[in-house]
Parts: sequence; C-alpha cells; structure tokens
Amino acid sequence: MTKTIYNEENYVEHYPDPTAGEAIHNIEQEKKTENKARGYRSRVIGKSFESIVDQACKRYLDLGVANIEKTPEPIKQIGKIDRRGQFKACYEHRAQPDYKGTILKGKAVVFEAKATESHKIKKDVVKPWQFKALDGHWNIGAEVFVLVCFELEHYYRVPWGIWREMETFYGRKYLLQKDIEDCRVKFENGYLHFLGE
Repeated sequence: MTKTIYNEENYVEHYPDPTAGEAIHNIEQEKKTENKARGYRSRVIGKSFESIVDQACKRYLDLGVANIEKTPEPIKQIGKIDRRGQFKACYEHRAQPDYKGTILKGKAVVFEAKATESHKIKKDVVKPWQFKALDGHWNIGAEVFVLVCFELEHYYRVPWGIWREMETFYGRKYLLQKDIEDCRVKFENGYLHFLGE
C-alpha cells in the first residue's frame, strides 16, 4: 500500500483576491470606474448634441427665420484672475432653460435639449426648476418644447404639453422613441431642422 501525500497547493483555486473583503472592494472600484466612464460618455454626447443645436440656431439666424441662443450658465467669479487668465467660479443659482429666442413674427421660443444613450428618456431629466421655468413660459404663450436626441442619431421635438403630461398620455414617467415618432425632427444637409420648416 502506497501512502498518498496530499499537496493542498495543487488543489486550491488561486484567485487574485485572497479575501472576500478585497473582492468586494475590487467590485466596488470597478463599478465606480464604469460610472465615471458612463458619466464621461454622457457629457460627450450632451456636448455633441448641444453643438448640433447651436449649428442649427446659427443657420436659422443666417436665414432670418429665428434668433435663438444658448442661455449662459449663471456663474459668479471667486477670487482674482491669475497670470494664465483663469479664475475660480461657482454657479450663482440654478440654470435656466437651455435655449431662448424669438422666431419669425415675434413669437418667443424656449426649450430644453436633452440627449440619452438609452432607448427611453425619463421625465425627470428636466429638473424641477427647469420644469417650472418652461411651464411659466408656456403659460404666457411662448412656444415651448423639449428637444430630445437618442444616441446622436434620432431627434424629436416633444411639445411641452405632451412632456408635462406624459403620465396622462402614456401612463408612465418616460418616453420611448415609438411614443414620439410623430415628433421626429429631420437632420438633413448637415442641419437639424427642429423648427419644422
């Protein structure tokens, strides 16, 4: 009878994390990294969409159809300007709607521009203070809407009445592309035709 020597080293699975605590820590770090990457991607998509809208606004101005401008963020300078021309700043108060202007025949136009990578857009992407501001403009007769972009490919102009009452129309607090198909906006000849001409 031969004696078998059990060598534990040959039968133990080797993981890079020797303890459960380190494994949990690594998973949390991975989630943080994914969230940072998702946030960065969302900001890039948002900036790209803003660029598309800005270009369309410039085209409308050139055509004499509308004068619409991006509303600047209300910031307040803190401290002095340094040698490089830079200074620290903070937001003075909550932002106003993204775009404001006047379209032909003097009608005011006010809208939010929202981009998403998802297949749906949630109602709460329009923050409560933005909602209140848009509602105020709508109540006095301005043309108000939410310009929505899905994956930088599909564009929709959702009238404010539909956006603000989406639970009544769709029974939920988000919109799918199929819900707003009749609000689709053309992107032709290098421009987004969001005023519907």
